[in-house]
Amino acid sequence: MKTSYKFVLAMVGSAAVGGLLVQALHAQGKLPAYFISEATIKDPDLYRKFLSVEPPNSQFGGRQLVRGGRVIAIEGEPTPPPRIAIVAFESVEAAQRWALSPGHVEAMKLYHQAADGRTFIVEGVAP
Repeated sequence: MKTSYKFVLAMVGSAAVGGLLVQALHAQGKLPAYFISEATIKDPDLYRKFLSVEPPNSQFGGRQLVRGGRVIAIEGEPTPPPRIAIVAFESVEAAQRWALSPGHVEAMKLYHQAADGRTFIVEGVAP
């Protein structure tokens, strides 16, 4: 009976380690991605409305890194816009799913009325 118990524990442990290794190997193939928004706000009230209706990117695995903090120009032209937002995602595909989601597309209509700017996704480097 003790031998059977050890065998079962060894099998369960091996399966768990194997699953973790497969997950780690799969994750190595993905590069993180960043959704970046640069904006000059024309209508602060409308921009606040945009922020209140923007769907949470966390539902798509996004994590806010920057959301409108101070922007300090170091060098180069043109100077950066006064508002920058950066959201990290596990992959370009995850960032695109959020950027193309119906809720985000609808919210961006307000964004374009409230601000001049641009948004884009950039692929990161392996962690």
